[in-house]
Amino acid sequence: MSRSSAASPASPPPTTPPSTTPPASGSCSASASINQWTGGFVATVRVAAGSSPVNGWTVAMTLPSGAAVTNTWNATAGGSTGTVQFTNVGHHGVLAAGRSTEFGFQSTGTGTGMTSTCAAR
Repeated sequence: MSRSSAASPASPPPTTPPSTTPPASGSCSASASINQWTGGFVATVRVAAGSSPVNGWTVAMTLPSGAAVTNTWNATAGGSTGTVQFTNVGHHGVLAAGRSTEFGFQSTGTGTGMTSTCAAR
């Protein structure tokens, strides 16, 4: 008995990358990466514009209890504990649609559980 079996073609790989939700028009988003060590951390924060340009931004970071900002670069910090507001410096404030910039800060304590929000001006 002879069997003929046709091999089913392999599915082609997807051609579109997974979707991510960009910030809404005229708004911004902020995300932080943390480099933690015993007793402190450095946060690098990426601020991204949505589908419209941003002409200035403020990022509010809620630090965990016991954390305190000791140094900031490429932004101006308002406060050092609790909810700290970081505002763009001149050369980082204007973002074209879909573009991003970064700022950073050094802190004592831990960055675990830190949250952020971004407001465009």
